[in-house]
Amino acid sequence: MSSHPFAEGNVQRYIDEIRSVTGVAAFALVSCEGTIIGKHFPDGSITSSIFAAMSATVLASAEAVCATVAIDRPSLITISSNGAAILIVSIGEVALIAAVIDKPGDLQGLERQLLDIAARIREEVA
Repeated sequence: MSSHPFAEGNVQRYIDEIRSVTGVAAFALVSCEGTIIGKHFPDGSITSSIFAAMSATVLASAEAVCATVAIDRPSLITISSNGAAILIVSIGEVALIAAVIDKPGDLQGLERQLLDIAARIREEVA
């Protein structure tokens, strides 16, 4: 069983903060092992446990690629498709935010907002 350094009250605060970001349709706060810490999937169409595990796998793979070419760990991974995107934002070695973005008009703005939230969470759990 995976453990994480998040207090229950803080998890709800993080969920509320991420939910407030305009453009985020669904998301999960995930341990680096792929366990869901918190989530918001409003329509139930996404299997959240699979989404969480695969998002952690994508981040781990990107970290391995970066290590291979001797660059720092990635802080953000963007997966874009026609009219939607998935943002995977690292919260250091403990967790990540995996967010589904519908109709990303200002993807860079969304990336900045989620990176800021991740930085605040990282400071609190460090």
